[in-house]
Amino acid sequence: MTDEQKAAARAVIITAAGRRFRVDGMAGVGIDALAREAGQTSGAIYAHFTSKAAVFAAVVDAGLARLRAGMERCRAAGAGWARVFVRQYLSAQHRDQIAEGCLLPSLSADVARGDMDLRSAYAADLARAIDTLAEGCVGATEAERRQTAIALLALGAGGLLLSRAVPAGPLADEVLAAATAAAETVLGPAT
Repeated sequence: MTDEQKAAARAVIITAAGRRFRVDGMAGVGIDALAREAGQTSGAIYAHFTSKAAVFAAVVDAGLARLRAGMERCRAAGAGWARVFVRQYLSAQHRDQIAEGCLLPSLSADVARGDMDLRSAYAADLARAIDTLAEGCVGATEAERRQTAIALLALGAGGLLLSRAVPAGPLADEVLAAATAAAETVLGPAT
């Protein structure tokens, strides 16, 4: 197997495992289920990762990279792109696609229960996401822009989590709408 084939196989495993972890949580899925999701054998998983925790760490890293990539795609909207990001993030479509959605509302609690290496890697990746989003926020100082970015991510992840936790319907929609309105307030007037 070439290095490119190994990298492609690893990427398939990480993507498939990400879907399963987002839906079932870290404790809710084992290596055999991850292997089935990826169309692999358990042995193939272990050829790339030493443990389920190592797969989870790779999923977290990839998920935060996806979050930053989503921000970069929104940046193409020009001025006010952070508002575009928030509206997409707090959409019913994002809420309803848990397996494909952001890991912040789905896996942060699992990360919090993880070891210090996992939590430190998450912190570094989250800080990069905050820095990226802060570039799209308005504020007189870098500290103000970072504070806005942190508030937006907290509102987004929390709003999405609460909206997913209740049955689809009026309350779920109301939670998303309230989180979106609060985020709009944090962002300030549109320019």
